Amino acid sequence: MLISHRHRFIFLKTQKTAGTAIEIALRAVLGPDDVITPISRADERLSRQLGRPGPRHFRAPLRDYQIAELLQLLTRGRLKKRFYNHIPAARVQALLPMAIWQDYLKISVERNPFDKAISSYYWRTRKQRQPIPIDQYLQRCPTSEISNWPIYSINDAVITDVMLRHEQLADDLATLATRLSLSQPLELPQQRPKGQIRRDRRPWQEVLDSASQERIRQVCAREIAAFYA
Repeated sequence: MLISHRHRFIFLKTQKTAGTAIEIALRAVLGPDDVITPISRADERLSRQLGRPGPRHFRAPLRDYQIAELLQLLTRGRLKKRFYNHIPAARVQALLPMAIWQDYLKISVERNPFDKAISSYYWRTRKQRQPIPIDQYLQRCPTSEISNWPIYSINDAVITDVMLRHEQLADDLATLATRLSLSQPLELPQQRPKGQIRRDRRPWQEVLDSASQERIRQVCAREIAAFYA
């Protein structure tokens, strides 16, 4: 996730929606006081190659540590994170001053839930030599691996001011750059993070059986109603 005090926005990063690529694009306009949470080592390397700033201001101050966390810090050097990847909106709201939460533009990104579920399957099983079939995975996996709803909603209501759409990302980022009064376009990296993981590029209607489609409709009913009805 990102918090820009310079441009007064909060980016709530969802899963399997090109969120890392969007973060790398947005890092180009962030200042020294802004919050940047870490991404994977490979993605951080790509970000550095593009001249983007690295993680900063995401760790918790010592006053936020519990006794057990202080012991872990002293014995293992484990630092506590205040902000982190895919943090839910309710948690961000609780951590920020109310003036910032209310005044800053809240941004997130969503994707067709059926395509997103296929992408999740390939990501979650990428290290398995013989992954289970996708229909079995989608019947067994936790709802959090299919739905992003808690990341951009509070009390079951969407709280974002701008919802980017994966299917029209370039146009939406151009509109966002104008809304933020940026002096430069928001450019996605040509090398898309995690973009080569999904191997089956067929339309989702050809990949998913009826039972898988039905589970996605049930789990993602709120996203579908809000953005894809």
